[in-house]
Amino acid sequence: MIKVRVYREGEELTTVPVADLSEVRKEPDVLIWVDVVSATQEELAAMGEEFELHPLVLETWRSHHRRPRVEQFHDYVMIVCYTVEQADADPPAELYEVDLVCGRNFLVTVHKGRPVDAGAVAARIRAHPELADQGGGFLLYVVLDELVDAFFPALDAIGERVEDLEEAVFEGRTQVQSDLFRLRRDMVAVRRVAGPMRDAMQVLLRRDLGLFGEEARRYLQDIYDHLIRVVESVEDYQDLASGALDANLSVVSNRVAEVARTLGAYAAIFAVLTTIAGIYGMNFTHMPELRWRFGYPGALGLMVLSGAGLWLFFKRKGWL
Repeated sequence: MIKVRVYREGEELTTVPVADLSEVRKEPDVLIWVDVVSATQEELAAMGEEFELHPLVLETWRSHHRRPRVEQFHDYVMIVCYTVEQADADPPAELYEVDLVCGRNFLVTVHKGRPVDAGAVAARIRAHPELADQGGGFLLYVVLDELVDAFFPALDAIGERVEDLEEAVFEGRTQVQSDLFRLRRDMVAVRRVAGPMRDAMQVLLRRDLGLFGEEARRYLQDIYDHLIRVVESVEDYQDLASGALDANLSVVSNRVAEVARTLGAYAAIFAVLTTIAGIYGMNFTHMPELRWRFGYPGALGLMVLSGAGLWLFFKRKGWL
């Protein structure tokens, strides 16, 4: 599906056919935003023809799960980036790839699903008609801002999961370790795309592309700052999750040590009882206590006293 939006001085024009885009984008003071959702091969080819795109751009659109990056062509740039869509259940977010091609006065976004809030983007464009002079750079900023801002609710959800798991660790709840590993996997997935996106924006800002004015570059710098916050937040949460995992391992190790110590104490008690029973169970003819009238109750009394004494000893040491 292809949705074409053409703006002049902040006002959206009537529907423009895809076949006319090559002519419309030659007009002055025109901004074109084309949102391509789950497109067919024919629709992608039509976009490439209308905007005179390099075959490598079309190849990127046909493939998926590419690393975030910026590629510069003759009079436009291609940006591969990602966004997240908040979910109600665990895991809290799912990553989506969004490919953007930005020229002097146009922007093409290609993706699957609905990670781009087209209504919010259109509202922001209409709300700032004075920025139309910035051309495609302003369109790029608005769309990237929507995509990057979607990371923050997901990071808030991850932060809540970290806090809950930290409480669970110190409360001694079960099944914490598997939840921690799932959480770390989610954070690694976010960091795997957020870090390269930050680097890509840095490349975009440092190159003198001749496509963006000074004001547009200032807005794009704001996107770069947001990505730095995303990466730093993920790193902080990873450190907290690692600390929670280490604490959980320590709690488990301490619990195992306590169980082993308790079992060792009881083993020592029964070892003494077994020794006494073994000695008085030997049927030698010349054992002094063998024919003693009080030998049996005496042996039982010695076993009780020995066991009770050891039990009190280990109890005072905190082993039982």
